Amino acid sequence: MTVGKRPLRRSMMIAGAFFLFLMCVLLAFQSAGMLKTSLNQRYVAHLENIVTYVESITDADDLRECIRTLQPSEKYNELQRQVNLMVDDFEVEYIYIAVPTEHILYSVLSSTSQAEIAAGDTEDYPIMYYDESYYTVEDLAPYNAAMNKAGEYSAFVSGSEFYPDSYTVCKPLADSNGEVFALICADVNLYELRSAVNSYIHSSVLITLLTVGLFAIGSMLWLRSYVTRPVGELERSAREFAQKSHERVDLDDLKFNAPNFFRGDEIQSLSESIQQMSEDMKGYVEDFLSAQKRVENAEEEIEGMTKFANEDALTHAMSKVAYDARKAELAEHIAAGNAQFAIVMIDLNNLKRINDIYGLENGNKYIVSGCDIIRSVYRDIPVYRIGGDQFVVILEGDAYKDCDELYAVLEERFRHAQEDTERELWERCSAAAGMTEFFPDADQDVDQVYRRAEMIMTRNKRIMKNQTGI
Repeated sequence: MTVGKRPLRRSMMIAGAFFLFLMCVLLAFQSAGMLKTSLNQRYVAHLENIVTYVESITDADDLRECIRTLQPSEKYNELQRQVNLMVDDFEVEYIYIAVPTEHILYSVLSSTSQAEIAAGDTEDYPIMYYDESYYTVEDLAPYNAAMNKAGEYSAFVSGSEFYPDSYTVCKPLADSNGEVFALICADVNLYELRSAVNSYIHSSVLITLLTVGLFAIGSMLWLRSYVTRPVGELERSAREFAQKSHERVDLDDLKFNAPNFFRGDEIQSLSESIQQMSEDMKGYVEDFLSAQKRVENAEEEIEGMTKFANEDALTHAMSKVAYDARKAELAEHIAAGNAQFAIVMIDLNNLKRINDIYGLENGNKYIVSGCDIIRSVYRDIPVYRIGGDQFVVILEGDAYKDCDELYAVLEERFRHAQEDTERELWERCSAAAGMTEFFPDADQDVDQVYRRAEMIMTRNKRIMKNQTGI
């Protein structure tokens, strides 16, 4: 008789352990599904923020003109530089602006990451670059569908024979007339998301195996009285949890309600472990969402601090910090052998006299007026305030080509302001200026060009003082 009972007891133990194992695996995968959904939503929100930011810094009319002429403008080059920085700062795969057709995806502008640069891809794609072999008609269908959703975001899994699967979020870009002509897109590789989910599944399966082992040991000692009914109750609670949490993203639903039995054995421990696991899982998701929120808040705070550091509080010109950062960028161009720029140094005259006679408040107005004159000449070009009454302008591109004409206008406007008797004395701004360009054969760094411009400015200031006696 004893022999007859052992197979049944063993069978019940094996069946119960097997059932609990499947139940725990089910819990792990249901929870992983919820985590995957939450992560997907976070990635979509992250990519939408990137697309929105790119849209905010894009001059659509200028970009459309670049597409028409196939020639990059200064704003296009600045936008290219920004997306090259963003693709690494925001940890995404690609940021690009494209024009889809039925058979071809034209690249208007595409980011180049540091990893690509390290691999030898140091040049950005030209405007309207394309390769007919990259995408099929089926690959391009989501992009063309997104073009028809003006003002709306589109999200889809993209990819082709040559590119790995990516999660893409895009939004149509319209010009000032409201006409859609391109898509702003941001891609993230699906490998990161899948790796996070797989890691969680592996951990959940490992926990499941450990808890099943504990259950098997306990069932050997208290099989008849402490297995069948508690396991049934536990199974029912787990089924309710699985049904309640299936395909939901509400964290309040991610809770396991343990059955009410108090036997002090492994079954109760298993129940409590599953409950704790569900609570920990909820805590992991909450921590993840909280961390993501902190990252977003930190990004906003950093953005605000960067703007504060880069802008002069009095004149709203660029600050000395911004000038030093620009010098570092120019140093890289000099090292690469592709630098072409000129520096204008401006020093306001008579500031101490204005402060002593009319007060510091009017002295500040004098500085602001002088800065306004400089900015009226060098429109859309950063003006840097590097000292109390000293300003610097760096000329590149079209401004570099017109540097002599602009410099003549600058001198004329300061001369006019000084001679305008209808202005208050502290508004009759006088300034000495000096300009020189970068000579590749003679200049090794930006400071040499700056010092030469400063010498010319000092000479002009001395001449003006000798002429006016002030």
